[in-house]
Amino acid sequence: MNQIEYIPQFCVWELTLKCNMNCKHCGSMAGKARGRELTVDECLNVAEQLIELGCEQVTFIGGEVFLYKGWEKIARKLSENGLHVNIITNGFLLGDEQIAQIKYAKLTNVGISLDGMESNHNNMRNVNTSFEKVMKAFDIFKREKIPVAVVTSLVDSNFEDLWQMYELLVEKGIKAWQIQIVNPMGNMADEKNLILDPAKVPLITKFIREKREEKKIAIYAGDDIGYFDENEPYLRGPPGTVCEWSGCQAGLRVVGIDSIGNVKGCESLYSDEFIEGNLREESLSEIWFKEGNFAYNRNFDVSMLTGSCKDCDKGAICRGGCRGSCYFTTNSKFENLYCCYPEKKQNVT
Repeated sequence: MNQIEYIPQFCVWELTLKCNMNCKHCGSMAGKARGRELTVDECLNVAEQLIELGCEQVTFIGGEVFLYKGWEKIARKLSENGLHVNIITNGFLLGDEQIAQIKYAKLTNVGISLDGMESNHNNMRNVNTSFEKVMKAFDIFKREKIPVAVVTSLVDSNFEDLWQMYELLVEKGIKAWQIQIVNPMGNMADEKNLILDPAKVPLITKFIREKREEKKIAIYAGDDIGYFDENEPYLRGPPGTVCEWSGCQAGLRVVGIDSIGNVKGCESLYSDEFIEGNLREESLSEIWFKEGNFAYNRNFDVSMLTGSCKDCDKGAICRGGCRGSCYFTTNSKFENLYCCYPEKKQNVT
């Protein structure tokens, strides 16, 4: 295998499954820590391996990152070696201790989950003060001059909040906002009736493009939104650039690591089927370059596309869109429920 061809430039790393919430849409069913989660020393070793492999950006997730003691030491090792490092938090535990940790870690930004206006956000988080805590967190970060990004996970019930959220985030001075769709996995596995209606995806792409043009906040579409409608060139790259979807990057430029050292192409592929190896048994390099690993993307061919994606004239470029979205919504790795390419249906044979 050509080791230059595949570089894990982007890593999403679940440090712990321990969480102080029990969110309705949580794909990992977070709550209790896994048995024998990686120690800080083990994580520092993994961090060194990421550096050696040419990783450029690491996002720490949970559970709740602040519940993993020593996370800031791992983050600092990476940031001091030139990587862009951020975390995603629910913001509930934010206080002086966490602010000190964030500054020590030298994070690029802090991502906060906000899943609607007050009623919908609190309902999804199962905590009636969660929205209030997020608003306080925004104010604390502004005071401390710490850059903030917001991540919003959409289901059918909070979709209509997007327009109000935009006004709120602009008012709060938030500079970056990623919008993604909840997949029916984890706590949502048996709640497919609650996931976003695919007919609303074109409204999301239109929303993102229009709000980008206002130049008040940088809005990004998650990998599971699209693909190839008239708004596609304005969804993913830095605002002001044209950047079209070029296929799922899991196992190509993206790697996912869970809290006990399992390696997958992406942390959105939350099924044991996608585990390629474990860091307590093999090095990251051995797992990353092992022949046959990440085959769903490294060995992709348009003949693999199924259902409504089969024979699509964008298939060689799109490759079925987000692999996790495909797998959890259609039970196929190669058919996408959330594609809004206008010509797609007429290309189905």
